[in-house]
Amino acid sequence: MNLFVIRRVYKAVLTSVSMAVAMSVTGPVLALPRAEPEASGFSPARLALITETLQHYVDAGHIPGIVAGIARHGQIVYLESMGWQDVEQQIPMRPDAMFQIRSMSKPIVSLAAMQLIEDGQLSLQDPVARYIPVFSGMTVSDNAADPDAVTRASSRQITIADLLLHTSGLSHRNSSLYRERGVRSRADTLAQLAEKVAQVPLIAEPGILWNYSISTTILGRVVEIASGQPLDDYLQTAIFIPVGMRDTGFYVPDDKIDQLVQVYGLGSQGMQRQPDMSVPITRDPPLLEGAAGLVSTVPDYLRFLQVFMNDGTLDGQRVLGNAGVELMTTNQLPADLLPIALNPQRPMRDLGWGYGFSVVIDNTESGFARNNGEFGWNGSLGTFSWADPETGTVAVLMMQIEPSGAFNLSALFKSLLSQSITR
Repeated sequence: MNLFVIRRVYKAVLTSVSMAVAMSVTGPVLALPRAEPEASGFSPARLALITETLQHYVDAGHIPGIVAGIARHGQIVYLESMGWQDVEQQIPMRPDAMFQIRSMSKPIVSLAAMQLIEDGQLSLQDPVARYIPVFSGMTVSDNAADPDAVTRASSRQITIADLLLHTSGLSHRNSSLYRERGVRSRADTLAQLAEKVAQVPLIAEPGILWNYSISTTILGRVVEIASGQPLDDYLQTAIFIPVGMRDTGFYVPDDKIDQLVQVYGLGSQGMQRQPDMSVPITRDPPLLEGAAGLVSTVPDYLRFLQVFMNDGTLDGQRVLGNAGVELMTTNQLPADLLPIALNPQRPMRDLGWGYGFSVVIDNTESGFARNNGEFGWNGSLGTFSWADPETGTVAVLMMQIEPSGAFNLSALFKSLLSQSITR
């Protein structure tokens, strides 16, 4: 039996024992408690309009299926599922359906790093090379689009703070820079991917540019080394079990396959099912990809966001101190790195970035209803999340569709949510 198999067997035993211990102490944790909408300051009629609107897109064949959830002050006021997990097999969507959340993995892995910082095992100013020595000799390309461009030695080391803020100079996991060099493969281990990334020149000096990137996956490797645990084990014991995220992990196991949501794409032929990845989401992958690798559910992610609304605690379990919560949920970027942009032609002038979440810093620049101080993030297969301290509200919308912004449903959902609050 090789070391990879041995570790997976050990992980399965550890997870089973840890979950049994957690349930024996606290009882099974399924979701946040329910509350009557009117008692929580919501209009039932306007919440019904959310359902009617989302259902329209499903019935019209635009979207295969949706789960949407809203909680206020720690209690769920809305949780609806509609459409199909699998259109071809006509498997109805269920409230605890499991979605690939892609970039909504980033705040979870960022929380892991912040826990280690709080415990003194990491520092924001630590160079990444302290944990992954191959990062000590990074170079910077004069032209990232040209593989033969002149490179020069980086003027300073990439830090843990750079990874959290996406100011590392690293590129996006799907960038041509990495694709042409075969950097990212789900068949590689996290250690192998980190070694490959370090061989590619940076697109900018660390600290001078916000570039949405593979940084959080490298951060996951740092978490492994600093904690002495594989990333999935660390997340399970330090976050998923104490928070009660029972359906969140790096793959959908056999005993939960009936919760899996299939992925669809929109094109000239209409809605088409997308092929599996090279290592399917139903297989425990060698690559524990912190930037984009997790699956989760709407109830689990509502619980995750509620931790931050509760200053780091949930159901008596503290997972982060107040100071760490503030660092994650308030803008940490200097003014000269704003505005941030996923597309240079469409700067997000309303947003800054904390150590793990986007943060609304100027809602007058938003294209839909938002409050300053709201934080959250989205995923590239149609998953969206928000937490609004001003109203005490958290919301999660999950689909599995490409492009993720199809029909602007997230903005529509958020606007209808805001209109549903009566006090």
